[in-house]
Amino acid sequence: MKKVDQKKIHDPEKKINGDCWRASVASILELPIEEIPPFEDLPIREAQGEYVKVLGRNGYGLYSMYVEAGEEHPVMLKGEHEYYFMLGPSPRFSDADHICVGHKGKMVHDPHPDRTGLKSLRLIEILVKL
Repeated sequence: MKKVDQKKIHDPEKKINGDCWRASVASILELPIEEIPPFEDLPIREAQGEYVKVLGRNGYGLYSMYVEAGEEHPVMLKGEHEYYFMLGPSPRFSDADHICVGHKGKMVHDPHPDRTGLKSLRLIEILVKL
């Protein structure tokens, strides 16, 4: 994993969508952020399709796990596992989600410059080698 920071910070007043998703994907795949599509500017279904395509081109599939309220991480992720995506509400905006990178049951990279992480964890997306 190579830490890549966001290039765009979420700013609803200026109608700018942050690119934490893009930065997190670039981090785990160890690619320049410019090689990842701007998911934040695409309609959600198109963004999800591009996400799956990028992962597939790089030899990965995806397994998603919802996390119960109050559960920090599923037990299986506390062992020796690859990096994965952590999704949940942004601590900065009540109506926006945020994505960080996790490893061995802990957040290891928040692409936002303030490094606050997530308000809570709602979803984990694990990369699966194809």
